[in-house]
Amino acid sequence: MNRKRYKYIHRLVEKITTSPSNNMEFNCYGHLVHLESETDCYVSVAVYHTTDRYSGELADFSFDYWTHELYVEYAEDERLFDAIVRAFRDIYAGSGFSVSSYED
Repeated sequence: MNRKRYKYIHRLVEKITTSPSNNMEFNCYGHLVHLESETDCYVSVAVYHTTDRYSGELADFSFDYWTHELYVEYAEDERLFDAIVRAFRDIYAGSGFSVSSYED
């Protein structure tokens, strides 16, 4: 069985949280990443399977920079969900980090 690897997720989350804008698209590790927000304190992220948005979503999540709340709307599997949470937890450890998801 060929299991997908999500080692790039930590670097992707670092890039998202340090990006100069919350309204942009970029390619990262062979995936199109779309950031969208109307404020500086919140970002909504869609990560696609490939650099083509019509390839389907790999993950869809949002993060509130003020409350440090991560909301995972969709992740293609539990391993990806865990990788996203772990990446944010590593960056925002000790600052009241919380997670909610579509399953809550």
